[in-house]
Amino acid sequence: MDDIQGNVFNDFKVPNTSDGSYRGKMEIVNEQKKHFNIKLREKLAEVNQRLKQSKTKVAIEMSSGSMQLRATLPLKPEDVSKNGKQTKQYKISLGIPANFDGLKTAEEEAQELGKLIARKTFVWNDKYLGIQASSKNNITYNQFYQTLEKRYFSTRKRTIKSEHTFMIVERFFKRYFLTDSVISPETMIGIVKDIPLATIRNKVISLCSFICEEVGIHVNLNDFKLEYKLKERTIPSDKEIIESIDLFRIRYSNHMVKTKANQQNWIVYKQIYGLMATYGLRPREVINKPDLDWFVSKENIHHTFKVHGDNKTGSREVFPFVPDWVELFNLKSEIQLNYLKEFAESWHNVNQLESRIVKIAANFRRAGIKFKPYDLRHACAIRAHLQRVPIKAAADNLGHTVEIHTKTYQKWFSLDNRRKAFDTAFEEEKENEELKTEIITLKKKIFELEAELAFFKA
Repeated sequence: MDDIQGNVFNDFKVPNTSDGSYRGKMEIVNEQKKHFNIKLREKLAEVNQRLKQSKTKVAIEMSSGSMQLRATLPLKPEDVSKNGKQTKQYKISLGIPANFDGLKTAEEEAQELGKLIARKTFVWNDKYLGIQASSKNNITYNQFYQTLEKRYFSTRKRTIKSEHTFMIVERFFKRYFLTDSVISPETMIGIVKDIPLATIRNKVISLCSFICEEVGIHVNLNDFKLEYKLKERTIPSDKEIIESIDLFRIRYSNHMVKTKANQQNWIVYKQIYGLMATYGLRPREVINKPDLDWFVSKENIHHTFKVHGDNKTGSREVFPFVPDWVELFNLKSEIQLNYLKEFAESWHNVNQLESRIVKIAANFRRAGIKFKPYDLRHACAIRAHLQRVPIKAAADNLGHTVEIHTKTYQKWFSLDNRRKAFDTAFEEEKENEELKTEIITLKKKIFELEAELAFFKA
């Protein structure tokens, strides 16, 4: 595993994309696969060259996600040669996956087959007829789970993002697949059909695709996908956001256990809340390697916040959607930033990072805040639209593509926000008409003054 991460992915740079959708994730996956396959083919060429130099009359090929041996062998039982020869070139599948561990196994098998050919002792048995390879694939979900992590990272670079994704994969596998049933299209269809929620079912279908690819079976689950249903969501107004930030202090000051830690815990959650509200940040972006030195730097005259590259859509520099809130929420307070720094440095692996994010959401609920952390981000998307911020600028600020950004504010754009948008448009139109009338009046006055001046000069 370490060799794969060190030798295969050491020169791979994960693409920096602002598209957090399925399409954006697949762009990263496909680039990673492309890099992996290039490295694997380079190694395959080296192995075949070694086999050739050792006069082993067997070559290795990659096909349909597996390694195959190619060699000229005696005819299979009941096979007939068209040219009357007693030998023929065959491709032998031994159920070896197309990865670096598989290549190592394939080289060993090629050497073994090469010895049988050289000694003229080769016979067609279950192994070479593919019968054993078929039975190899009859593994249970429990057996597959034992190698789940190794399989997953054998073709992916280990990063904070990929470890987070694997944590979700592992969680779903444990919940829905961890049984003694043999992996098969029928068992997968049964698992998928029993899941009523669209979000969960569609994620399980994606996991099925990964399992199928690993064990070399095929099942089409597209017909079982469900349409997502939009949940009701209340996006807070600016007034609600400003009023709610003090609820953390109130909640902790009323805490039954009057320890110093409990009395001061509200400070870090207030700071996290303020940064999310002002900059439209994801909770993870606030506590995953934030550049707090830049945030308080004298050079940072525009009060931007730098998001680290290990986050969902890579690195970016974010302008405040409401610049006045930097001061109103006291976001550059040394005390508040020290609490945030301590909180951001309190995790050391992806599980601990995830637990901190869950903790943020839990503190919103405990403080009595009527909206979720992510709603602060959606509020920024809508506010930017109402403020007539160009869509590309707003999308870049949020770490969105233009398409995702547009979908976001359309999805949560309430009747009240539509009214505000129309009122703003009508108000601007009214102001334009008033300016036109004023310009006409001024032009008329100028004409009269010029005529009067000409009269006196005469």
